[in-house]
Amino acid sequence: MSARWPKGGRLAEHAGMKNFLASTLCAALLAAGSPAADTPGNALGAHKPRPGAKKVQLAARAPVAGQPFDDREIELYLEAEGRKLLAANRVKKLTFDRANCPLRLAEPAGEKLTWPVVAARAEAATLVLGEFFREGKSKETHFLVAAGAFVIGEGGVCVTSQHVARERGSRGLVAMTRDGRVFPVREVLAADPHNDLLIFQLDLPPDEKLPALPLALAPAPVGSAVVVMSHPDDRFYLLTTGTVARHTIWREAAGDQAFMAITADFAKGSSGCPVLDERGAVVGIVNNTESIYYDDDGKKKQMDLQMVVKNTTPAWLVRKMVTAP
Repeated sequence: MSARWPKGGRLAEHAGMKNFLASTLCAALLAAGSPAADTPGNALGAHKPRPGAKKVQLAARAPVAGQPFDDREIELYLEAEGRKLLAANRVKKLTFDRANCPLRLAEPAGEKLTWPVVAARAEAATLVLGEFFREGKSKETHFLVAAGAFVIGEGGVCVTSQHVARERGSRGLVAMTRDGRVFPVREVLAADPHNDLLIFQLDLPPDEKLPALPLALAPAPVGSAVVVMSHPDDRFYLLTTGTVARHTIWREAAGDQAFMAITADFAKGSSGCPVLDERGAVVGIVNNTESIYYDDDGKKKQMDLQMVVKNTTPAWLVRKMVTAP
Protein backbone atom coordinates (compact mmCIF):
# COMPACT_ATOMS: atom_id res chain seq x y z
CA MET A 1 0.00 0.00 0.00
CA SER A 2 1.63 3.21 -1.16
CA ALA A 3 1.52 5.25 2.01
CA ARG A 4 4.19 6.76 4.17
CA TRP A 5 4.69 8.70 7.38
CA PRO A 6 6.18 12.09 6.56
CA LYS A 7 7.60 14.46 9.12
CA GLY A 8 5.26 15.20 12.01
CA GLY A 9 3.80 11.69 11.94
CA ARG A 10 1.03 12.48 9.44
CA LEU A 11 0.13 9.65 7.11
CA ALA A 12 0.18 10.88 3.52
CA GLU A 13 -1.89 8.71 1.22
CA HIS A 14 -1.62 8.70 -2.53
CA ALA A 15 -4.33 10.00 -4.80
CA GLY A 16 -4.74 6.75 -6.67
CA MET A 17 -4.82 4.15 -3.89
CA LYS A 18 -7.38 1.41 -4.32
CA ASN A 19 -10.59 2.36 -2.55
CA PHE A 20 -11.07 -0.74 -0.46
CA LEU A 21 -7.50 -0.52 0.79
CA ALA A 22 -7.90 3.16 1.62
CA SER A 23 -11.15 2.48 3.45
CA THR A 24 -9.56 -0.29 5.49
CA LEU A 25 -6.60 1.91 6.36
CA CYS A 26 -8.74 4.89 7.37
CA ALA A 27 -10.97 2.74 9.56
CA ALA A 28 -7.96 1.27 11.31
CA LEU A 29 -6.41 4.68 11.85
CA LEU A 30 -9.59 6.17 13.25
CA ALA A 31 -10.07 3.24 15.59
CA ALA A 32 -6.52 3.65 16.85
CA GLY A 33 -6.78 7.44 17.02
CA SER A 34 -3.74 7.88 14.78
CA PRO A 35 -3.31 11.09 12.80
CA ALA A 36 -4.22 10.50 9.17
CA ALA A 37 -3.62 12.37 5.98
CA ASP A 38 -5.79 11.76 2.98
CA THR A 39 -4.98 10.62 -0.50
CA PRO A 40 -6.81 10.66 -3.74
CA GLY A 41 -8.01 7.05 -4.41
CA ASN A 42 -10.31 5.54 -6.97
CA ALA A 43 -13.78 4.22 -6.13
CA LEU A 44 -16.89 4.90 -8.13
CA GLY A 45 -18.69 7.93 -6.68
CA ALA A 46 -21.96 7.42 -4.85
CA HIS A 47 -24.17 9.32 -7.33
CA LYS A 48 -27.11 8.89 -4.94
CA PRO A 49 -30.48 9.23 -6.68
CA ARG A 50 -33.00 11.78 -5.50
CA PRO A 51 -35.57 10.47 -2.97
CA GLY A 52 -38.36 8.76 -4.89
CA ALA A 53 -36.43 8.76 -8.16
CA LYS A 54 -36.81 5.71 -10.39
CA LYS A 55 -33.80 3.53 -11.05
CA VAL A 56 -32.14 4.15 -14.40
CA GLN A 57 -30.69 1.38 -16.53
CA LEU A 58 -27.12 2.44 -17.32
CA ALA A 59 -25.31 1.49 -20.51
CA ALA A 60 -21.66 1.23 -21.46
CA ARG A 61 -21.53 4.42 -23.52
CA ALA A 62 -18.42 5.97 -25.01
CA PRO A 63 -17.84 9.61 -24.11
CA VAL A 64 -18.03 12.10 -26.97
CA ALA A 65 -15.55 14.97 -27.04
CA GLY A 66 -17.20 18.22 -26.05
CA GLN A 67 -20.41 16.53 -24.87
CA PRO A 68 -21.67 15.83 -21.31
CA PHE A 69 -21.54 12.25 -20.04
CA ASP A 70 -22.58 10.06 -17.13
CA ASP A 71 -19.55 9.05 -15.05
CA ARG A 72 -21.00 5.61 -14.32
CA GLU A 73 -21.46 4.85 -18.00
CA ILE A 74 -17.87 5.83 -18.70
CA GLU A 75 -16.66 3.29 -16.15
CA LEU A 76 -18.88 0.60 -17.64
CA TYR A 77 -17.62 1.48 -21.12
CA LEU A 78 -13.94 1.43 -20.12
CA GLU A 79 -14.34 -1.99 -18.51
CA ALA A 80 -16.26 -3.41 -21.48
CA GLU A 81 -13.72 -2.18 -24.02
CA GLY A 82 -10.85 -3.21 -21.76
CA ARG A 83 -12.19 -6.75 -21.44
CA LYS A 84 -12.25 -7.04 -25.23
CA LEU A 85 -8.55 -6.16 -25.27
CA LEU A 86 -7.92 -8.58 -22.39
CA ALA A 87 -9.68 -11.41 -24.27
CA ALA A 88 -7.57 -10.63 -27.33
CA ASN A 89 -4.43 -11.01 -25.18
CA ARG A 90 -3.44 -7.39 -25.76
CA VAL A 91 -3.39 -6.41 -22.06
CA LYS A 92 0.02 -7.27 -20.64
CA LYS A 93 1.50 -7.54 -17.17
CA LEU A 94 3.99 -4.71 -16.75
CA THR A 95 7.58 -4.74 -15.54
CA PHE A 96 9.33 -1.80 -13.88
CA ASP A 97 13.01 -2.50 -14.50
CA ARG A 98 14.07 0.55 -16.55
CA ALA A 99 14.97 3.91 -15.00
CA ASN A 100 15.40 6.04 -18.16
CA CYS A 101 14.18 6.17 -21.72
CA PRO A 102 15.13 8.13 -24.87
CA LEU A 103 12.40 10.58 -25.90
CA ARG A 104 11.95 13.75 -27.90
CA LEU A 105 9.78 16.03 -25.78
CA ALA A 106 7.61 18.85 -27.10
CA GLU A 107 8.66 22.35 -26.10
CA PRO A 108 6.21 24.52 -24.15
CA ALA A 109 4.52 27.43 -25.89
CA GLY A 110 6.26 30.77 -25.49
CA GLU A 111 3.07 32.77 -25.16
CA LYS A 112 0.40 32.65 -22.49
CA LEU A 113 -2.83 30.94 -23.44
CA THR A 114 -6.38 31.60 -22.30
CA TRP A 115 -7.54 29.23 -19.58
CA PRO A 116 -10.28 27.72 -21.79
CA VAL A 117 -7.59 26.82 -24.33
CA VAL A 118 -5.41 25.28 -21.58
CA ALA A 119 -8.42 23.33 -20.30
CA ALA A 120 -9.29 22.01 -23.77
CA ARG A 121 -5.72 20.84 -24.39
CA ALA A 122 -5.51 19.23 -20.96
CA GLU A 123 -8.81 17.44 -21.45
CA ALA A 124 -7.77 16.08 -24.85
CA ALA A 125 -4.45 14.72 -23.52
CA THR A 126 -5.60 13.36 -20.13
CA LEU A 127 -6.38 9.65 -19.81
CA VAL A 128 -8.50 7.49 -17.53
CA LEU A 129 -6.57 4.38 -16.45
CA GLY A 130 -8.24 1.06 -15.68
CA GLU A 131 -6.55 -2.00 -14.23
CA PHE A 132 -7.31 -5.70 -14.45
CA PHE A 133 -6.15 -7.73 -11.47
CA ARG A 134 -6.60 -10.90 -9.42
CA GLU A 135 -6.88 -11.14 -5.65
CA GLY A 136 -4.76 -13.73 -3.85
CA LYS A 137 -5.17 -17.20 -5.37
CA SER A 138 -8.42 -16.36 -7.11
CA LYS A 139 -8.58 -16.89 -10.87
CA GLU A 140 -11.32 -14.28 -11.28
CA THR A 141 -10.18 -11.14 -13.04
CA HIS A 142 -11.48 -7.92 -11.51
CA PHE A 143 -11.51 -4.43 -12.96
CA LEU A 144 -10.97 -1.10 -11.25
CA VAL A 145 -10.60 2.46 -12.47
CA ALA A 146 -7.08 3.06 -11.21
CA ALA A 147 -6.53 6.81 -11.64
CA GLY A 148 -5.31 9.12 -14.41
CA ALA A 149 -2.40 9.80 -16.73
CA PHE A 150 -1.51 12.18 -19.55
CA VAL A 151 0.15 11.98 -22.96
CA ILE A 152 3.57 13.57 -23.49
CA GLY A 153 4.33 12.05 -26.92
CA GLU A 154 1.86 11.88 -29.81
CA GLY A 155 2.92 8.28 -30.46
CA GLY A 156 1.34 7.23 -27.16
CA VAL A 157 4.05 7.96 -24.58
CA CYS A 158 2.38 8.84 -21.27
CA VAL A 159 3.12 9.71 -17.64
CA THR A 160 1.40 8.69 -14.39
CA SER A 161 2.23 7.99 -10.75
CA GLN A 162 3.79 4.58 -10.20
CA HIS A 163 1.59 3.74 -7.22
CA VAL A 164 -1.51 3.55 -9.45
CA ALA A 165 -0.20 0.30 -10.96
CA ARG A 166 -0.10 -2.59 -8.54
CA GLU A 167 2.74 -5.04 -9.08
CA ARG A 168 1.21 -8.02 -7.27
CA GLY A 169 -1.87 -9.52 -8.89
CA SER A 170 -2.03 -7.07 -11.77
CA ARG A 171 -2.81 -8.36 -15.24
CA GLY A 172 -2.25 -4.99 -16.89
CA LEU A 173 -3.65 -1.53 -17.60
CA VAL A 174 -5.88 0.05 -20.22
CA ALA A 175 -6.29 3.76 -20.94
CA MET A 176 -9.22 5.80 -22.29
CA THR A 177 -9.06 9.17 -24.01
CA ARG A 178 -11.67 11.92 -23.62
CA ASP A 179 -13.20 10.97 -26.98
CA GLY A 180 -13.65 7.32 -25.97
CA ARG A 181 -10.68 5.57 -27.57
CA VAL A 182 -9.38 2.73 -25.40
CA PHE A 183 -5.86 1.34 -25.71
CA PRO A 184 -3.83 -1.21 -23.76
CA VAL A 185 -0.66 -0.13 -21.98
CA ARG A 186 2.05 -1.98 -23.90
CA GLU A 187 5.10 -1.45 -21.68
CA VAL A 188 6.78 0.69 -19.05
CA LEU A 189 9.51 2.80 -20.61
CA ALA A 190 10.92 4.17 -17.35
CA ALA A 191 10.07 3.92 -13.66
CA ASP A 192 11.18 6.02 -10.69
CA PRO A 193 9.74 4.34 -7.58
CA HIS A 194 11.37 6.81 -5.21
CA ASN A 195 9.66 9.79 -6.83
CA ASP A 196 6.59 7.73 -7.69
CA LEU A 197 6.72 8.28 -11.46
CA LEU A 198 6.05 6.08 -14.46
CA ILE A 199 6.55 6.70 -18.18
CA PHE A 200 4.68 4.15 -20.30
CA GLN A 201 3.84 3.36 -23.91
CA LEU A 202 0.32 2.77 -25.20
CA ASP A 203 -0.26 0.12 -27.85
CA LEU A 204 -1.63 2.31 -30.64
CA PRO A 205 -2.76 1.24 -34.11
CA PRO A 206 -0.39 2.19 -36.97
CA ASP A 207 -0.43 5.92 -37.76
CA GLU A 208 -2.63 6.71 -34.71
CA LYS A 209 -1.66 9.99 -33.03
CA LEU A 210 -2.76 11.46 -29.71
CA PRO A 211 -2.78 15.07 -28.46
CA ALA A 212 0.23 15.57 -26.18
CA LEU A 213 1.18 18.02 -23.43
CA PRO A 214 4.63 19.63 -23.08
CA LEU A 215 6.56 19.45 -19.81
CA ALA A 216 7.60 22.75 -18.22
CA LEU A 217 11.28 23.60 -18.48
CA ALA A 218 11.57 24.98 -14.93
CA PRO A 219 9.75 24.73 -11.58
CA ALA A 220 6.57 26.82 -11.34
CA PRO A 221 7.07 29.88 -9.10
CA VAL A 222 5.13 30.14 -5.85
CA GLY A 223 2.03 32.24 -6.50
CA SER A 224 1.72 31.32 -10.15
CA ALA A 225 -1.67 30.18 -11.42
CA VAL A 226 -2.31 26.51 -12.23
CA VAL A 227 -5.16 24.20 -13.20
CA VAL A 228 -5.66 20.49 -12.57
CA MET A 229 -7.51 18.15 -14.93
CA SER A 230 -8.34 15.04 -12.92
CA HIS A 231 -10.85 12.35 -11.96
CA PRO A 232 -11.75 12.87 -8.26
CA ASP A 233 -13.66 9.83 -7.00
CA ASP A 234 -14.58 8.96 -10.60
CA ARG A 235 -15.89 12.41 -11.47
CA PHE A 236 -14.06 12.25 -14.77
CA TYR A 237 -12.42 15.23 -16.47
CA LEU A 238 -13.01 17.78 -13.74
CA LEU A 239 -11.05 21.03 -13.93
CA THR A 240 -10.00 22.89 -10.78
CA THR A 241 -8.01 26.10 -10.43
CA GLY A 242 -5.53 27.45 -7.89
CA THR A 243 -1.97 28.60 -7.36
CA VAL A 244 1.39 27.11 -6.50
CA ALA A 245 1.54 27.25 -2.69
CA ARG A 246 5.09 26.09 -1.92
CA HIS A 247 7.94 23.78 -2.84
CA THR A 248 9.01 21.33 -0.17
CA ILE A 249 11.28 18.34 0.47
CA TRP A 250 10.55 15.21 2.50
CA ARG A 251 13.76 13.85 4.02
CA GLU A 252 13.74 10.06 3.94
CA ALA A 253 16.26 7.28 4.44
CA ALA A 254 16.08 6.37 0.76
CA GLY A 255 16.71 9.99 -0.25
CA ASP A 256 14.94 13.33 -0.50
CA GLN A 257 11.56 13.66 -2.20
CA ALA A 258 10.51 16.94 -3.81
CA PHE A 259 6.89 18.08 -3.83
CA MET A 260 5.01 21.11 -5.10
CA ALA A 261 1.93 21.99 -3.05
CA ILE A 262 -0.96 23.68 -4.85
CA THR A 263 -4.32 25.14 -3.82
CA ALA A 264 -6.28 23.63 -6.73
CA ASP A 265 -8.50 20.82 -5.49
CA PHE A 266 -8.09 17.13 -6.22
CA ALA A 267 -9.16 13.95 -4.44
CA LYS A 268 -8.90 10.18 -4.58
CA GLY A 269 -8.84 8.93 -8.15
CA SER A 270 -6.72 11.86 -9.32
CA SER A 271 -3.21 10.41 -9.02
CA GLY A 272 -1.15 10.73 -12.16
CA CYS A 273 -3.22 13.60 -13.57
CA PRO A 274 -1.58 16.78 -14.88
CA VAL A 275 -1.14 20.20 -13.25
CA LEU A 276 -0.73 22.88 -15.92
CA ASP A 277 0.45 26.48 -16.06
CA GLU A 278 -0.91 29.32 -18.19
CA ARG A 279 1.23 28.26 -21.15
CA GLY A 280 -0.35 24.83 -21.16
CA ALA A 281 2.80 23.10 -19.89
CA VAL A 282 2.68 20.39 -17.23
CA VAL A 283 4.34 21.66 -14.04
CA GLY A 284 3.25 18.84 -11.73
CA ILE A 285 1.62 15.43 -11.38
CA VAL A 286 -1.09 14.84 -8.74
CA ASN A 287 0.31 12.66 -5.94
CA ASN A 288 -1.03 12.92 -2.36
CA THR A 289 -2.82 15.00 0.25
CA GLU A 290 -2.22 15.72 3.94
CA SER A 291 -5.11 16.56 6.27
CA ILE A 292 -4.40 18.98 9.11
CA TYR A 293 -6.49 18.78 12.28
CA TYR A 294 -6.57 21.42 15.03
CA ASP A 295 -6.49 19.00 17.96
CA ASP A 296 -4.36 16.07 16.89
CA ASP A 297 -2.75 14.36 19.87
CA GLY A 298 -2.97 10.83 18.46
CA LYS A 299 -5.36 9.71 21.20
CA LYS A 300 -8.78 10.55 19.80
CA LYS A 301 -10.66 10.66 16.55
CA GLN A 302 -9.87 13.49 14.19
CA MET A 303 -13.04 15.55 14.06
CA ASP A 304 -11.81 19.10 13.48
CA LEU A 305 -10.36 19.20 9.98
CA GLN A 306 -8.85 22.62 9.26
CA MET A 307 -6.95 22.29 6.02
CA VAL A 308 -5.87 19.84 3.33
CA VAL A 309 -2.43 20.28 1.78
CA LYS A 310 -2.37 19.01 -1.79
CA ASN A 311 1.02 17.71 -2.92
CA THR A 312 2.08 17.14 -6.51
CA THR A 313 5.25 15.71 -8.02
CA PRO A 314 7.21 18.42 -9.90
CA ALA A 315 7.35 17.83 -13.65
CA TRP A 316 11.11 18.46 -13.77
CA LEU A 317 11.53 15.05 -12.15
CA VAL A 318 9.98 13.47 -15.24
CA ARG A 319 12.56 15.26 -17.42
CA LYS A 320 15.31 13.59 -15.35
CA MET A 321 13.99 10.21 -16.52
CA VAL A 322 14.33 11.16 -20.19
CA THR A 323 17.50 10.92 -22.26
CA ALA A 324 18.19 12.33 -25.74
CA PRO A 325 16.97 10.03 -28.55
